[in-house]
Amino acid sequence: MKHIRRWGAVYLLVLLFLGSWLGHFLTQLATFRSEQQEHGQPFVWADYMTDFWASTLENWQSEWLQLIFQAILLLGAKHWLFQVDAEDMERMERKVDAIAERLGLDPDESDEPKPEKEQSGA
Repeated sequence: MKHIRRWGAVYLLVLLFLGSWLGHFLTQLATFRSEQQEHGQPFVWADYMTDFWASTLENWQSEWLQLIFQAILLLGAKHWLFQVDAEDMERMERKVDAIAERLGLDPDESDEPKPEKEQSGA
């Protein structure tokens, strides 16, 4: 059950993706068959699959192009949009490091507590 809670959203997205791709396959199949009948040509699976893969890859190319453009835009804008937040965070980190040094602590040392030695139950 823990696995489903952790990965359930991924499974749901995969099912939605496959379902939409199946819908694309079936609707394009119906359109392709209709066009073949209108032109008096026989239906050939190889011709349909070529058409199906061409439209699928064209759609995916468009989606990936948009995704890459958005990623580049966001990465470029990150420095401009969040510059003040980054400067504030760096300023706070410098202050915390100065306080740690005054207390005689190493500012680069891990913040996690060290495990205590186990006491023997003698």
